[in-house]
Amino acid sequence: MKTTKIKAIFKGKDGSLGYSNGREYELKVWQHSENGHRNIAIELASSPDEKYCEYESIVSFIENWDCIRHF
Repeated sequence: MKTTKIKAIFKGKDGSLGYSNGREYELKVWQHSENGHRNIAIELASSPDEKYCEYESIVSFIENWDCIRHF
C-alpha cells in the first residue's frame, strides 16, 4: 500500500470525526479497494487517535478539505 503525506485544511462539518473546521492537519492518504470499489482513505499522520476516514471519490474528498499540498 503506497501512502502519501499531505497537509490540508478541514472544511467539513466542525466536530466530524473530531476534526475542527478551518484547522490544518497532516494526513496520510492512500487508495483503498473494497468489494470492487476504489476509495480514498485518510488518517492523521501522527496521532494516537489515528482518525481514519474513507471517501468514495476525489470529489467527495475535496468537498471536505482545502489547501491540499504534499510535504
